Amino acid sequence: MRRTGGRSLHRSIAHPLVRRVAGWIGADGNPLRRRLDKFEIAARLVLAAGFLVAAPLLAPVTGSMAHADAMREVRQDTSWRQVSAVLLRSAPQQYYGYGAMTTFWVPARWTAPDGAVRTAEVQARNGAAAGSTVQVWVNRAGRLTGRQPMTTGLVRVRTALVEFLTVIALGLLAATLAVLLRIGMNRRRMRYWAVEWACFGPRWTSKRWPRH
Repeated sequence: MRRTGGRSLHRSIAHPLVRRVAGWIGADGNPLRRRLDKFEIAARLVLAAGFLVAAPLLAPVTGSMAHADAMREVRQDTSWRQVSAVLLRSAPQQYYGYGAMTTFWVPARWTAPDGAVRTAEVQARNGAAAGSTVQVWVNRAGRLTGRQPMTTGLVRVRTALVEFLTVIALGLLAATLAVLLRIGMNRRRMRYWAVEWACFGPRWTSKRWPRH
């Protein structure tokens, strides 16, 4: 005896999806579809095709631009140096909650690569004592950079992120245009339906009842 339970379940799941896709692209052979509906389907297909064509083309372009910009930062950051800054004042001490992991801005002094002595506020951990040292990044003039230098690993991450966001942005743009198209087409349909109902509705509602 053949078992068809699993196959029927698979068909019951697959067929609605196939019918939905066929209706979305206008391949279901619906004889009631009007010219306005066909125009909307054609516009949706154009948007989908535009996304499928533009995404593989624009993502590498934006990625290469981001890669070139990040590589310029890498070349500029090669002159940065990490130096030891001596704290001139103790950081506040907190023992409770998340305050134990807090950093504070305290004045510090360090020697620049050119030998000049610089003084500015740096970030120090909770409870750091005066006279202790923290590592900071400075540029060629000995001024704080505020971040670590760009690395080739970060360049790859930034490039991949820009390409991914480009694809997402194109998808959101296509979806937004599709929604606006749907709203516009529905408004036009409502106007057409109102005109048709004004023409044919009275014929259906003017039924004469027999007199007794």
